[in-house]
Amino acid sequence: MLTSKQRQYLKAQAHKLKPVMHVGKGGVTPAQAAELDIMVESLELLKVKINPNSLEDEETAVRALCAAVPGLQHVWTIGHTMLFFRASRNRPTRFTLPG
Repeated sequence: MLTSKQRQYLKAQAHKLKPVMHVGKGGVTPAQAAELDIMVESLELLKVKINPNSLEDEETAVRALCAAVPGLQHVWTIGHTMLFFRASRNRPTRFTLPG
């Protein structure tokens, strides 16, 4: 679980990032979850955007992605954009979280 200081730090680091995945009308699919698992290993911090025509809301998408991707942590949601974090398992993390 992330503390408020860690969330604040990650939100500041993510400010310049663009969404790397879009959830469409079909909602979160197993293929999207598998691809997110691969992307989060290399990027660690990433944004996911839900298209306005999606039948899934943000809370449902967050729960589905966190359940499908081991260790994925939801940092923040604003509008239709969600921010996720997971430290790399294979190399040192680029984001040193504050105590």
